[in-house]
Amino acid sequence: MPPARVRLLGWCIDKKKEKTKLLDLHHLETFRVVGKTMNFTKAAMILGYSQSSVTSHIQALEKELGTTLLERDRFSKSITLTEAGRSALEYANRLIGMANELITSVRRGTRSRN
Repeated sequence: MPPARVRLLGWCIDKKKEKTKLLDLHHLETFRVVGKTMNFTKAAMILGYSQSSVTSHIQALEKELGTTLLERDRFSKSITLTEAGRSALEYANRLIGMANELITSVRRGTRSRN
């Protein structure tokens, strides 16, 4: 059974402003699928989103992180991960995995108490 999709928020420290802000794990999941397929259209189909929504999620994540994650070639329509994108993809995989473990664990615990 595939893991449940839940909109989750994580925390990110903004070192420039010395304050904590939210990092949308939903955007990370979109980035993770784009990073795996290296194709916005395929990612949109997998996630059940429009291509423009996928693009918006990636742009929002890049803004949240303050860096470019994907290099886009408008002529060939190919994309490649930047160095920051490769690093972010590793973290995204781990964070999404942990979020799914949390959901599974809590649901198991809730069921066992009922």
